[in-house]
Amino acid sequence: MAAPYVSIRRLADNSMAAMLAAVELYNKPQITYRDELAVMLVVNAWELALKAALRRNRSSIYYPKKPDEKYRTIGLDDALNRVGHYGLWPQGIDGTGVTANVKALSEYRNRAIHLYNARGLGAVIHPFLQQNVLNYRDFMLATFKKDLANSMTWQLLPLGATAPADAVSFMRVDTSSTMVREVQEFISELRSMMDAVETAGGDVARIATIYDINLRSVKKMTSADLVVAVSPDATGQVVVKKTDPNVTHPFSLKELLDRVNAKRKGRTLTTYDHQVLSWKEDLRSKETYAWKHSKGVSYAWSPAAVTHLVSLTDEDYDRVRAEYRAAQQTTK
Repeated sequence: MAAPYVSIRRLADNSMAAMLAAVELYNKPQITYRDELAVMLVVNAWELALKAALRRNRSSIYYPKKPDEKYRTIGLDDALNRVGHYGLWPQGIDGTGVTANVKALSEYRNRAIHLYNARGLGAVIHPFLQQNVLNYRDFMLATFKKDLANSMTWQLLPLGATAPADAVSFMRVDTSSTMVREVQEFISELRSMMDAVETAGGDVARIATIYDINLRSVKKMTSADLVVAVSPDATGQVVVKKTDPNVTHPFSLKELLDRVNAKRKGRTLTTYDHQVLSWKEDLRSKETYAWKHSKGVSYAWSPAAVTHLVSLTDEDYDRVRAEYRAAQQTTK
C-alpha cells in the first residue's frame, strides 16, 4: 500500500498558523504556562515546515513501513537531518545555526514538565524564541514565498505596569536542589549546542539573540554577556545581563574576510570587495553586521556578516564593483 498523500500547501499553511498562534499566545498580557505552550507551537510549526520542504523536494517524510503497521511520519530531529542531507536550507540561511536553535527549543519542550516551576527560565528561552521567529520568517519566505510579516506587525512594543530593566532583569525561581539541577542540566545542553555550532564554523547569530550562557551559583554577577545564576540559598534569583558587543561582533575585518573566504565558493574576496559592498548596502550602519565603539576607529563584525558575505556570488561582487567605479567616475 502506498504512503498517504500529504499536501505541501496544507503543511506550509498549517505551519504558518502554528507559528502565528505561538506569537499571539506569547504576547498575551495574562496567561499561565506561556513559555511552554509557545515553544510547543513553535516546534510544531518547524516540523510541519520542514516536512513541507521535504515533500517539495519529492523526498519521503515517512519511516519505512513495517508489516501490519500504519505509516509513521518522521519526527523533528529526522526532518532536520534530512533537510540538511538534501541541501534544502536556502542560500543565506545557515542550517547548522538554525538547527541548533530549533533543537534548543525542542529540548526545552521535552523538559517542560520538569521545568514547570522554573519560571525564571523565561528570560533564558526568550532570546531563542525571538531568533527562532526571525529564522522561520527567512526560511518560509525563501522556500515557499510566504512572508510571516504579512500576517503580523513587527512594530509591537511591550506595554506593562512597570518598565523592563535596561541592563539587568531579576526573576525568582524554585530554589530546591532538584530544580537547580534541572536548570543546570538544561543550560549545559544549550551550551553544548552552541559550542558545536561555533566549532563547525556555523552562524551562531542564528541560534539566539544572546548566545553565550553561563550558570553560576553566586549572588554577584560580573560576566559581560548573558549570565544565569540559580542560588540554592534564600534569595534564589536568576540574573540576566545583556550581551557584550565584543561577543556578538567578535571579528576584525581581516578575521571576517578569512572566515568568509574559507566558507564560500568562488574567488578570494579582498578588502576592496568589502569596501564596495559596504558602500552599496551601507553595512556599517546595520547593527546586525557591524559595531563600533563611539570612541573607536575600526568596526567589528558579526557572524551574521560572515553569512551575508558568503551568500553572495562572484557575479554579485563584480556587479557592485562596476557600480562603485561608475559612481566614483561620476563624482570626479
